[in-house]
Amino acid sequence: MRRFVLLISLCFLINCVSEKSSVNSPLSPSEIKRLSAAKSTEDIFEKASETQLSTNPDSAIKLITDMEIDSKGNFIIADGWQRRGVFIFAPDGQFIKELGKQGQGPGEYSTPVSVSISSKHEIYVADYLGNRINIYDENLTFKKSIICKSRIHHFIHLNSQDEIFIYSGTINPFHPVIFDTVHKYNDPGEEILSFAPLPQEVLKVKFSAVQDGMTVDKNGFIYEMNPLLYKIRKFSPEGKLIKEFSRNTGLFKLVTKEGETPIIVYGPYYLEKGLIIAQVSQSLEIYDTEGNFIVGELPFKHEIIANRGNNFYIEQWEEKEALENLPNPKIICYKLKI
Repeated sequence: MRRFVLLISLCFLINCVSEKSSVNSPLSPSEIKRLSAAKSTEDIFEKASETQLSTNPDSAIKLITDMEIDSKGNFIIADGWQRRGVFIFAPDGQFIKELGKQGQGPGEYSTPVSVSISSKHEIYVADYLGNRINIYDENLTFKKSIICKSRIHHFIHLNSQDEIFIYSGTINPFHPVIFDTVHKYNDPGEEILSFAPLPQEVLKVKFSAVQDGMTVDKNGFIYEMNPLLYKIRKFSPEGKLIKEFSRNTGLFKLVTKEGETPIIVYGPYYLEKGLIIAQVSQSLEIYDTEGNFIVGELPFKHEIIANRGNNFYIEQWEEKEALENLPNPKIICYKLKI
């Protein structure tokens, strides 16, 4: 009898281990265990740097709409809505130059909302109202413009082959309709693919948000999350839906009535370790790239504005509301510990 009970127990244990090891993840079991045990953001990430951006009349930023970090560690910052410029700061925060300028000529733009960096270290600037993409080389010299044949959207992303994707999940709350949120363009500026249709649930929302909602991993897979709905969707490079993942938590609710406080979700953000981060209601939710939930509800009050490698970045502004001309923000980098 004891042997029978022992045999059953052993079979049960083998099955449990087999199930656990069969989980497809880029992370090792020990890494998953360490991450899932985290109680705070500091258990997983550490502050790697804090850089005060210098401020002068030529470099004063009002609103960061997008940011990238180039191979030299320079901060490439787009203020597409208020200053309507792209500003380059050195790793120590000193202002280098404005990339391009307002206008309709070569290398100029109208609303440079978003930036991305190619494998050749070129800087791509998406000019929303100008309906074009300006390309500058790593020495910050203008190379060419791609004039888009159809209306481009807001946020530009490049995969490892430097293919161009542009995202926008912004709805018109007065005339809500379903549309594809991710669009792929070729070098002549023709739209050759679109996918990731707006989720039906978003049509119930009574406000809008111009916020990025996609990221691309090193293998070209695309992760999309609408700013108004906590649901991450993974797509193949060809636009095929692979899976959806999110948690049914009390962290987020749709705002469907006038006067309700709007909630915007930020991300997703990709880390090369194989992690996907969603920022929901001032907390972080972490998955692996296979959609397995790792850990969540990690308090974090600052908005993530960029990710590179295994780092993510936030902006921190002065909190003195009485100041009319605020100094430029600090850019703080957080590094993954594992």
